[in-house]
Amino acid sequence: MHDLIMTIIENLLIILVTLAAAFVVAYLKRRLGVEGMQKIEKELALKQELAILAVRFIEQVYLDLDGPEKYSRAALWLSARLEEKGLSVGPDEIKGLVESALRTLKDEFGNEWAKTIGG
Repeated sequence: MHDLIMTIIENLLIILVTLAAAFVVAYLKRRLGVEGMQKIEKELALKQELAILAVRFIEQVYLDLDGPEKYSRAALWLSARLEEKGLSVGPDEIKGLVESALRTLKDEFGNEWAKTIGG
């Protein structure tokens, strides 16, 4: 009878440990998923901030350049700053970041932007 009780207790412990392990694994997967999303959000915010800095920098320093050359300079500057931060991005993402930053700044400064560019 004692052996039967010990066997039942051992089996219950195995089941409980297995269930506990499953819950821990599920919790860790959820937790890592949240942390992964937070990391992605932080990286995107950094990329967007650097893109705005790139556009502002190029607009301020290279007044004599035209649109395509300004874009090229902004893309190079942004790419270099992102590499310094350990982030690698492709040309399409760089273009999207620069264009988005330009649109944001134009929307933010409206008529003042047009006056600065035009005259």
